[in-house]
Amino acid sequence: MSSFEQARAHVAAFRSDIDDPNLSMGEGELRDLALLRDAVDEAIAVHVRELVRFEGMPWTTAASALAASPTVLRYRYGRFSKE
Repeated sequence: MSSFEQARAHVAAFRSDIDDPNLSMGEGELRDLALLRDAVDEAIAVHVRELVRFEGMPWTTAASALAASPTVLRYRYGRFSKE
C-alpha cells in the first residue's frame, strides 16, 4: 500500500465522537473531514515554522516538500494516465 493510500485509509477510518441526531450522515462525514483538515493544516504550520526557525530550513525547501505530488493531482483532477 502506498503512503498516499495509507493516508486515505486513515481519513476513511476517522470518526469524531460527536453524535448529533440533527445531522445527516453526510453532514457528519463532512464535519469529520473538516476536523481532519484543520488539524493537519495546524500541524503542518507548526512543523514548518519550527523547521525554518530552529533548524534553518529554507522556505523554498519547505515549499517544495509541501507541493502536491503527481498522485494527488491525478486524484484531485481526475487524470488517469500514469505519466
